[in-house]
Amino acid sequence: MSFDRTQPVLVVDDTYAIIRIVRTLLSAHGVHDVEGAASGPEAIRKLSQRAFGLVISDYGMTPMSGADLKLIMDGRPEWCGIPFLLMTTQGLAQKAKLDRPNAPPSIIKPFTAEALLSAMSRAAEAVAA
Repeated sequence: MSFDRTQPVLVVDDTYAIIRIVRTLLSAHGVHDVEGAASGPEAIRKLSQRAFGLVISDYGMTPMSGADLKLIMDGRPEWCGIPFLLMTTQGLAQKAKLDRPNAPPSIIKPFTAEALLSAMSRAAEAVAA
């Protein structure tokens, strides 16, 4: 199952340039409804205001990491079925052990548009499984 490109995407990162880069990559590949959030708490507010088809979140943020945001989403029936993708750096991925069973799909920064689209499809497949 691939990600439905007509669905809105929420990109959560405390670095605005990353949100802008992801938005640009996705727009060039037919995903035009991309909204940004600068923190986990802001993402929760946005999730409360509208439905999203996918959340792409940075792992290493404060005051709430992307993993913490995923745990909160998993605890809410209206959000637990939203595909979720973590973005991180190589060092943080190893520290967080993102390759463990039941970990959300992840992608290492920097990445290409093709790698991002593939990871988005993996996130959609993880929810469908």
